[in-house]
Amino acid sequence: MTDETGQLDLAFLIEQHKKEIWAYKKKEMEWIKTNNQLEGNKQIINNLSKKHVDDINRLSEENSNISILNSNIKKELDEVKKDNKRLADQVSTYREILRKAGL
Repeated sequence: MTDETGQLDLAFLIEQHKKEIWAYKKKEMEWIKTNNQLEGNKQIINNLSKKHVDDINRLSEENSNISILNSNIKKELDEVKKDNKRLADQVSTYREILRKAGL
């Protein structure tokens, strides 16, 4: 009966080890799943970060271009104002000449 008890003990230990091995395999599968999700999320974050950096660079360049255009428009506006004043002065001068001429 000692052999039989030893075999039962051995079978019990084998079964316990199989359960432990399965539990470790399940934990390993969960770790792999979690790691894969982490890597996927990292990739998404890296892609979004790169896109945002690209967007920021593009917007910064557009802002610079708009500033240049704005500066050019201000210069042209100043020229138009000067021309307008010069023309107003000419009209005033011509009116004075016509008034003196009696027309």
